[in-house]
Amino acid sequence: MKFMLTYTWKPDMEARGIAFKRFKEQGAAPPKGLKILGQWSRADFNGGFDLLEGDDVEAMAEFALTWSDVLDMTIVPVLEPETVKKVLKKSGRW
Repeated sequence: MKFMLTYTWKPDMEARGIAFKRFKEQGAAPPKGLKILGQWSRADFNGGFDLLEGDDVEAMAEFALTWSDVLDMTIVPVLEPETVKKVLKKSGRW
């Protein structure tokens, strides 16, 4: 399953500094069970987006917890257009 992780920096500038240092030292690779398909930063540097793939909910929670002290996050499952069409056809709405 694919998930879109949207994040913004916590308003505390100290937290932002911690996040930058952690990213520089550790990177942002997710734990085993998740794969990053894409990463984008907002042009204003106030946050960004990660497209993740995986079926391991514990790995997703672990990844979120790793950054939750310095980022505010939202993680939602996302569907590709072909999947949306299948669902709509199956429901009789396409």
